[in-house]
Amino acid sequence: MMRVLFVDDETHVLESLRDALRPWRRELSMTFAADGPSALDELERESYDAVVSDMRMPGMDGAELLREVQRVQPATVRIVLSGYAELESVARAATVAHRFLSKPCDVDELVSVIRRSCGINALVEQDELRDAASGAGRLPSVPRLYSKLTALMSDPDASVGDAARLVEQDTGMTAKVLQLANSAFFGRTRQISDLDEAISYLGLNTLKALALSADAMEAFQPTREIPGFSIERLQAHTGLTARIARKLVVAGCDGDSAVAAALIHDVGILVLASRAPDYLASVLERSERENRPLFEVEQEERGFTHADVGAHLLGLWGLPPAIVEAVAYHHRPAAAHGPTMDAVTAVHVASVLADERVLKLDMDHLERMGVSEQVIARWRAIAASEQEDDR
Repeated sequence: MMRVLFVDDETHVLESLRDALRPWRRELSMTFAADGPSALDELERESYDAVVSDMRMPGMDGAELLREVQRVQPATVRIVLSGYAELESVARAATVAHRFLSKPCDVDELVSVIRRSCGINALVEQDELRDAASGAGRLPSVPRLYSKLTALMSDPDASVGDAARLVEQDTGMTAKVLQLANSAFFGRTRQISDLDEAISYLGLNTLKALALSADAMEAFQPTREIPGFSIERLQAHTGLTARIARKLVVAGCDGDSAVAAALIHDVGILVLASRAPDYLASVLERSERENRPLFEVEQEERGFTHADVGAHLLGLWGLPPAIVEAVAYHHRPAAAHGPTMDAVTAVHVASVLADERVLKLDMDHLERMGVSEQVIARWRAIAASEQEDDR
Protein backbone atom coordinates (compact mmCIF):
# COMPACT_ATOMS: atom_id res chain seq x y z
CA MET A 1 0.00 0.00 0.00
CA MET A 2 1.31 3.44 -0.95
CA ARG A 3 1.59 6.01 1.84
CA VAL A 4 0.66 9.53 0.64
CA LEU A 5 0.71 12.80 2.59
CA PHE A 6 -1.60 15.59 1.34
CA VAL A 7 -0.89 19.17 2.47
CA ASP A 8 -3.19 22.18 2.02
CA ASP A 9 -4.06 25.11 4.26
CA GLU A 10 -7.70 25.15 3.09
CA THR A 11 -9.71 22.73 5.21
CA HIS A 12 -12.46 22.31 2.63
CA VAL A 13 -9.87 21.27 0.02
CA LEU A 14 -8.51 18.56 2.31
CA GLU A 15 -12.02 17.35 3.08
CA SER A 16 -12.87 17.24 -0.62
CA LEU A 17 -9.72 15.23 -1.32
CA ARG A 18 -10.52 12.86 1.54
CA ASP A 19 -14.02 12.24 0.17
CA ALA A 20 -12.96 11.98 -3.48
CA LEU A 21 -10.16 9.54 -2.69
CA ARG A 22 -12.29 7.30 -0.46
CA PRO A 23 -12.66 4.60 -3.19
CA TRP A 24 -8.87 4.18 -3.20
CA ARG A 25 -8.49 3.52 0.53
CA ARG A 26 -7.41 -0.08 -0.12
CA GLU A 27 -4.59 1.16 -2.33
CA LEU A 28 -3.57 4.45 -0.69
CA SER A 29 -2.84 5.01 2.97
CA MET A 30 -3.61 8.73 3.23
CA THR A 31 -2.66 11.38 5.78
CA PHE A 32 -3.83 15.01 5.61
CA ALA A 33 -1.94 18.02 7.03
CA ALA A 34 -3.18 21.63 7.21
CA ASP A 35 0.22 23.33 6.87
CA GLY A 36 3.93 22.80 6.29
CA PRO A 37 5.00 22.37 9.95
CA SER A 38 2.26 19.78 10.55
CA ALA A 39 3.40 17.92 7.45
CA LEU A 40 7.00 17.88 8.71
CA ASP A 41 5.79 16.48 12.03
CA GLU A 42 4.12 13.65 10.12
CA LEU A 43 7.35 13.02 8.19
CA GLU A 44 9.22 12.71 11.47
CA ARG A 45 6.83 9.94 12.54
CA GLU A 46 6.41 8.01 9.30
CA SER A 47 8.03 7.52 5.90
CA TYR A 48 5.91 8.37 2.85
CA ASP A 49 5.98 7.27 -0.76
CA ALA A 50 4.64 10.64 -1.94
CA VAL A 51 3.86 14.14 -0.65
CA VAL A 52 1.21 16.15 -2.52
CA SER A 53 1.33 19.80 -1.53
CA ASP A 54 -0.45 23.05 -2.29
CA MET A 55 1.86 25.84 -3.46
CA ARG A 56 0.56 28.98 -1.71
CA MET A 57 0.31 28.48 2.05
CA PRO A 58 0.93 30.97 4.88
CA GLY A 59 4.25 30.69 6.65
CA MET A 60 5.92 27.76 4.91
CA ASP A 61 4.82 27.58 1.27
CA GLY A 62 4.88 24.51 -0.94
CA ALA A 63 8.35 25.11 -2.35
CA GLU A 64 9.84 25.44 1.15
CA LEU A 65 7.99 22.34 2.36
CA LEU A 66 9.09 20.18 -0.56
CA ARG A 67 12.68 21.32 -0.07
CA GLU A 68 12.45 19.99 3.50
CA VAL A 69 10.84 16.78 2.24
CA GLN A 70 13.78 16.39 -0.13
CA ARG A 71 16.16 16.76 2.80
CA VAL A 72 14.49 14.43 5.32
CA GLN A 73 13.07 11.80 2.94
CA PRO A 74 14.95 12.19 -0.37
CA ALA A 75 13.35 9.11 -1.99
CA THR A 76 9.82 10.47 -1.51
CA VAL A 77 8.01 11.58 -4.67
CA ARG A 78 7.22 15.31 -4.45
CA ILE A 79 4.09 16.58 -6.23
CA VAL A 80 2.69 20.11 -6.42
CA LEU A 81 -1.12 20.39 -6.58
CA SER A 82 -2.07 24.03 -6.78
CA GLY A 83 -4.06 26.63 -8.64
CA TYR A 84 -1.45 29.25 -7.93
CA ALA A 85 0.94 29.60 -10.86
CA GLU A 86 2.76 32.85 -10.13
CA LEU A 87 6.02 32.73 -12.07
CA GLU A 88 8.60 33.15 -9.32
CA SER A 89 6.97 30.57 -7.06
CA VAL A 90 6.64 28.03 -9.84
CA ALA A 91 10.30 28.52 -10.75
CA ARG A 92 11.28 27.88 -7.13
CA ALA A 93 9.10 24.79 -6.93
CA ALA A 94 10.63 23.51 -10.15
CA THR A 95 13.90 22.95 -8.31
CA VAL A 96 12.37 20.48 -5.85
CA ALA A 97 9.15 19.04 -7.35
CA HIS A 98 8.95 15.94 -9.50
CA ARG A 99 5.45 16.58 -10.82
CA PHE A 100 3.05 19.54 -11.17
CA LEU A 101 -0.75 19.29 -11.18
CA SER A 102 -3.23 22.15 -11.22
CA LYS A 103 -6.47 22.68 -9.33
CA PRO A 104 -9.09 21.62 -9.97
CA CYS A 105 -7.53 18.23 -10.68
CA ASP A 106 -9.49 15.21 -11.83
CA VAL A 107 -9.18 12.63 -9.08
CA ASP A 108 -8.48 9.83 -11.56
CA GLU A 109 -5.59 11.83 -12.98
CA LEU A 110 -4.26 12.52 -9.49
CA VAL A 111 -4.33 8.85 -8.55
CA SER A 112 -2.76 7.91 -11.88
CA VAL A 113 0.14 10.32 -11.31
CA ILE A 114 0.68 9.00 -7.77
CA ARG A 115 0.54 5.39 -8.98
CA ARG A 116 2.96 5.95 -11.83
CA SER A 117 5.42 8.04 -9.85
CA CYS A 118 5.49 5.68 -6.88
CA GLY A 119 5.47 2.69 -9.20
CA ILE A 120 8.72 3.86 -10.75
CA ASN A 121 10.28 3.91 -7.29
CA ALA A 122 8.90 0.47 -6.48
CA LEU A 123 10.40 -1.02 -9.64
CA VAL A 124 13.86 0.08 -8.58
CA GLU A 125 15.34 -2.48 -6.23
CA GLN A 126 18.62 -0.69 -5.57
CA ASP A 127 18.19 1.83 -2.75
CA GLU A 128 21.23 3.70 -4.04
CA LEU A 129 19.65 4.28 -7.46
CA ARG A 130 16.36 5.32 -5.92
CA ASP A 131 18.08 7.79 -3.60
CA ALA A 132 20.24 9.20 -6.40
CA ALA A 133 17.41 9.76 -8.87
CA SER A 134 14.53 10.56 -6.53
CA GLY A 135 16.58 13.11 -4.64
CA ALA A 136 17.36 14.98 -7.81
CA GLY A 137 14.86 17.83 -7.86
CA ARG A 138 17.49 19.89 -9.63
CA LEU A 139 20.21 19.41 -12.19
CA PRO A 140 23.27 21.54 -12.84
CA SER A 141 23.08 24.35 -15.34
CA VAL A 142 26.02 26.29 -16.73
CA PRO A 143 25.80 29.74 -15.05
CA ARG A 144 26.58 31.67 -18.23
CA LEU A 145 23.25 30.53 -19.71
CA TYR A 146 21.38 33.20 -17.79
CA SER A 147 23.56 36.02 -19.09
CA LYS A 148 23.28 34.69 -22.64
CA LEU A 149 19.49 34.54 -22.40
CA THR A 150 19.39 38.05 -20.96
CA ALA A 151 21.43 39.38 -23.88
CA LEU A 152 19.29 37.43 -26.36
CA MET A 153 16.05 38.85 -24.98
CA SER A 154 17.35 42.38 -25.41
CA ASP A 155 17.59 41.75 -29.15
CA PRO A 156 14.25 42.68 -30.80
CA ASP A 157 15.00 40.31 -33.68
CA ALA A 158 15.65 37.27 -31.45
CA SER A 159 13.34 34.29 -31.88
CA VAL A 160 12.22 31.31 -29.84
CA GLY A 161 14.47 29.20 -32.04
CA ASP A 162 17.46 31.30 -31.00
CA ALA A 163 16.61 30.68 -27.35
CA ALA A 164 16.24 26.95 -27.98
CA ARG A 165 19.70 26.78 -29.53
CA LEU A 166 21.11 28.27 -26.34
CA VAL A 167 19.16 26.01 -24.02
CA GLU A 168 20.00 22.79 -25.87
CA GLN A 169 23.64 23.36 -24.95
CA ASP A 170 22.66 22.77 -21.31
CA THR A 171 21.44 19.26 -20.42
CA GLY A 172 19.98 20.22 -17.05
CA MET A 173 17.99 23.17 -18.36
CA THR A 174 16.72 21.16 -21.34
CA ALA A 175 15.29 18.57 -18.94
CA LYS A 176 13.71 21.22 -16.71
CA VAL A 177 12.14 23.13 -19.63
CA LEU A 178 10.56 19.92 -20.93
CA GLN A 179 9.40 19.03 -17.43
CA LEU A 180 7.58 22.32 -16.95
CA ALA A 181 6.16 22.38 -20.47
CA ASN A 182 4.54 19.02 -19.75
CA SER A 183 3.09 20.15 -16.42
CA ALA A 184 -0.52 21.10 -15.85
CA PHE A 185 0.62 24.39 -14.32
CA PHE A 186 0.92 25.78 -17.81
CA GLY A 187 -2.36 24.43 -19.14
CA ARG A 188 -0.87 21.36 -20.80
CA THR A 189 -3.38 19.60 -23.03
CA ARG A 190 -0.93 17.23 -24.74
CA GLN A 191 2.63 16.07 -24.27
CA ILE A 192 5.42 18.23 -25.68
CA SER A 193 8.76 16.73 -26.78
CA ASP A 194 10.13 19.50 -29.01
CA LEU A 195 12.34 22.05 -27.23
CA ASP A 196 11.34 24.96 -29.50
CA GLU A 197 7.66 24.28 -28.87
CA ALA A 198 8.27 23.89 -25.13
CA ILE A 199 9.99 27.30 -24.93
CA SER A 200 7.26 28.90 -27.03
CA TYR A 201 4.67 27.30 -24.75
CA LEU A 202 6.32 28.44 -21.53
CA GLY A 203 7.49 31.86 -22.73
CA LEU A 204 10.93 33.43 -22.59
CA ASN A 205 10.31 35.00 -19.19
CA THR A 206 9.67 31.63 -17.57
CA LEU A 207 12.77 30.29 -19.29
CA LYS A 208 14.79 33.17 -17.92
CA ALA A 209 13.39 32.62 -14.41
CA LEU A 210 14.50 29.00 -14.51
CA ALA A 211 17.97 29.97 -15.70
CA LEU A 212 18.20 32.56 -12.93
CA SER A 213 17.51 30.01 -10.18
CA ALA A 214 20.75 29.70 -8.23
CA ASP A 215 19.68 26.33 -6.91
CA ALA A 216 19.13 24.93 -10.38
CA MET A 217 22.57 26.10 -11.43
CA GLU A 218 24.45 24.95 -8.35
CA ALA A 219 22.64 22.09 -6.65
CA PHE A 220 24.25 19.30 -8.64
CA GLN A 221 27.62 20.78 -9.35
CA PRO A 222 30.32 18.31 -8.23
CA THR A 223 31.88 19.32 -4.94
CA ARG A 224 35.32 18.49 -6.28
CA GLU A 225 37.08 17.79 -9.53
CA ILE A 226 36.32 14.32 -10.89
CA PRO A 227 39.08 12.81 -13.03
CA GLY A 228 37.74 11.98 -16.47
CA PHE A 229 34.55 14.05 -16.07
CA SER A 230 33.71 17.48 -17.48
CA ILE A 231 30.27 19.07 -17.70
CA GLU A 232 31.37 21.05 -20.74
CA ARG A 233 32.57 17.91 -22.51
CA LEU A 234 29.39 16.05 -21.60
CA GLN A 235 27.23 18.86 -22.95
CA ALA A 236 29.27 18.96 -26.15
CA HIS A 237 28.64 15.23 -26.59
CA THR A 238 24.88 15.49 -25.99
CA GLY A 239 24.60 18.46 -28.34
CA LEU A 240 26.44 16.58 -31.07
CA THR A 241 24.27 13.51 -30.46
CA ALA A 242 21.12 15.62 -30.85
CA ARG A 243 22.29 17.12 -34.13
CA ILE A 244 23.12 13.70 -35.52
CA ALA A 245 19.79 12.28 -34.32
CA ARG A 246 17.95 15.14 -36.00
CA LYS A 247 19.39 14.04 -39.36
CA LEU A 248 18.86 10.32 -38.79
CA VAL A 249 15.14 10.35 -38.14
CA VAL A 250 12.90 9.36 -41.03
CA ALA A 251 9.22 9.52 -41.84
CA GLY A 252 7.27 7.61 -39.24
CA CYS A 253 9.87 8.12 -36.52
CA ASP A 254 9.12 10.38 -33.57
CA GLY A 255 11.82 12.87 -34.47
CA ASP A 256 10.93 15.42 -31.79
CA SER A 257 11.28 12.80 -29.05
CA ALA A 258 14.53 11.54 -30.56
CA VAL A 259 16.15 14.97 -30.52
CA ALA A 260 14.85 15.83 -27.06
CA ALA A 261 16.02 12.48 -25.67
CA ALA A 262 19.41 12.91 -27.31
CA LEU A 263 19.87 16.24 -25.54
CA ILE A 264 19.34 14.64 -22.12
CA HIS A 265 20.36 11.02 -22.69
CA ASP A 266 23.32 11.31 -20.28
CA VAL A 267 21.49 13.27 -17.60
CA GLY A 268 22.17 10.42 -15.13
CA ILE A 269 25.90 11.16 -15.27
CA LEU A 270 25.21 14.66 -13.95
CA VAL A 271 23.35 13.22 -10.98
CA LEU A 272 26.14 10.75 -10.20
CA ALA A 273 28.78 13.47 -10.55
CA SER A 274 27.18 15.35 -7.68
CA ARG A 275 25.76 12.62 -5.49
CA ALA A 276 28.37 9.89 -6.00
CA PRO A 277 31.60 11.54 -7.21
CA ASP A 278 33.92 8.85 -5.82
CA TYR A 279 31.90 6.11 -7.50
CA LEU A 280 31.78 8.00 -10.81
CA ALA A 281 35.53 8.65 -10.69
CA SER A 282 36.13 4.94 -10.04
CA VAL A 283 34.01 3.66 -12.92
CA LEU A 284 35.34 6.31 -15.29
CA GLU A 285 38.91 5.28 -14.44
CA ARG A 286 38.12 1.60 -14.94
CA SER A 287 36.33 2.33 -18.21
CA GLU A 288 39.37 4.21 -19.49
CA ARG A 289 41.87 1.62 -18.23
CA GLU A 290 40.00 -1.35 -19.71
CA ASN A 291 38.88 0.54 -22.84
CA ARG A 292 35.30 -0.50 -22.20
CA PRO A 293 32.02 1.44 -22.30
CA LEU A 294 31.13 3.17 -19.07
CA PHE A 295 27.70 1.54 -18.89
CA GLU A 296 29.22 -1.98 -18.95
CA VAL A 297 31.48 -1.16 -16.03
CA GLU A 298 28.59 0.41 -14.11
CA GLN A 299 26.42 -2.67 -14.66
CA GLU A 300 29.14 -4.92 -13.27
CA GLU A 301 29.88 -2.65 -10.33
CA ARG A 302 26.38 -1.95 -9.00
CA GLY A 303 23.81 -3.52 -11.28
CA PHE A 304 22.53 -0.26 -12.78
CA THR A 305 23.86 2.43 -15.11
CA HIS A 306 23.71 6.19 -15.52
CA ALA A 307 21.03 5.56 -18.18
CA ASP A 308 18.85 3.91 -15.49
CA VAL A 309 19.41 6.84 -13.12
CA GLY A 310 18.49 9.36 -15.82
CA ALA A 311 15.41 7.49 -17.01
CA HIS A 312 14.22 7.02 -13.44
CA LEU A 313 14.50 10.75 -12.78
CA LEU A 314 12.81 11.76 -16.04
CA GLY A 315 10.01 9.28 -15.40
CA LEU A 316 9.39 10.89 -12.01
CA TRP A 317 9.26 14.27 -13.69
CA GLY A 318 6.57 13.00 -16.03
CA LEU A 319 8.36 13.50 -19.34
CA PRO A 320 6.78 11.72 -22.33
CA PRO A 321 7.34 7.93 -22.28
CA ALA A 322 9.12 8.01 -25.66
CA ILE A 323 11.83 10.24 -24.19
CA VAL A 324 12.17 8.24 -20.97
CA GLU A 325 12.40 5.01 -22.96
CA ALA A 326 15.06 6.39 -25.29
CA VAL A 327 17.17 7.54 -22.33
CA ALA A 328 16.76 4.19 -20.57
CA TYR A 329 17.64 2.00 -23.55
CA HIS A 330 20.04 4.07 -25.65
CA HIS A 331 22.86 1.62 -24.84
CA ARG A 332 20.77 -1.50 -25.54
CA PRO A 333 17.99 -0.67 -28.00
CA ALA A 334 17.02 -4.30 -28.61
CA ALA A 335 15.83 -4.56 -24.99
CA ALA A 336 13.17 -1.90 -25.56
CA HIS A 337 11.14 -3.27 -28.45
CA GLY A 338 11.30 -4.78 -31.90
CA PRO A 339 13.71 -3.51 -34.55
CA THR A 340 12.36 -0.12 -35.67
CA MET A 341 13.91 3.29 -36.31
CA ASP A 342 12.22 5.10 -33.44
CA ALA A 343 13.59 7.45 -30.80
CA VAL A 344 15.39 4.63 -28.94
CA THR A 345 17.27 3.46 -32.01
CA ALA A 346 17.96 7.00 -33.25
CA VAL A 347 19.51 8.04 -29.93
CA HIS A 348 21.50 4.80 -29.75
CA VAL A 349 22.96 5.28 -33.21
CA ALA A 350 23.58 9.01 -32.76
CA SER A 351 25.27 8.63 -29.36
CA VAL A 352 27.57 5.90 -30.67
CA LEU A 353 28.49 7.81 -33.83
CA ALA A 354 29.24 10.85 -31.70
CA ASP A 355 31.97 8.81 -29.97
CA GLU A 356 32.98 5.49 -31.54
CA ARG A 357 36.26 5.30 -29.66
CA VAL A 358 34.65 3.00 -27.09
CA LEU A 359 30.93 2.75 -27.90
CA LYS A 360 29.78 0.24 -30.49
CA LEU A 361 26.66 0.01 -32.61
CA ASP A 362 24.28 -2.84 -31.81
CA MET A 363 24.76 -4.52 -35.18
CA ASP A 364 22.37 -7.39 -34.44
CA HIS A 365 19.60 -4.89 -33.77
CA LEU A 366 20.39 -2.90 -36.92
CA GLU A 367 20.61 -6.04 -39.06
CA ARG A 368 17.17 -7.13 -37.87
CA MET A 369 15.96 -3.72 -39.03
CA GLY A 370 17.42 -4.43 -42.46
CA VAL A 371 20.00 -1.64 -42.19
CA SER A 372 22.74 -2.11 -44.77
CA GLU A 373 26.42 -1.27 -44.57
CA GLN A 374 25.76 1.48 -47.10
CA VAL A 375 23.21 3.09 -44.77
CA ILE A 376 25.60 2.89 -41.82
CA ALA A 377 28.32 4.45 -43.96
CA ARG A 378 25.94 7.30 -44.79
CA TRP A 379 25.17 7.75 -41.09
CA ARG A 380 28.87 7.92 -40.31
CA ALA A 381 29.30 10.59 -42.97
CA ILE A 382 26.53 12.62 -41.32
CA ALA A 383 28.26 12.28 -37.95
CA ALA A 384 31.63 13.24 -39.41
CA SER A 385 30.09 16.35 -40.95
CA GLU A 386 28.55 17.39 -37.64
CA GLN A 387 31.83 16.75 -35.82
CA GLU A 388 33.64 18.89 -38.35
CA ASP A 389 31.23 21.73 -37.64
CA ASP A 390 32.23 21.53 -33.96
CA ARG A 391 35.88 22.18 -34.75
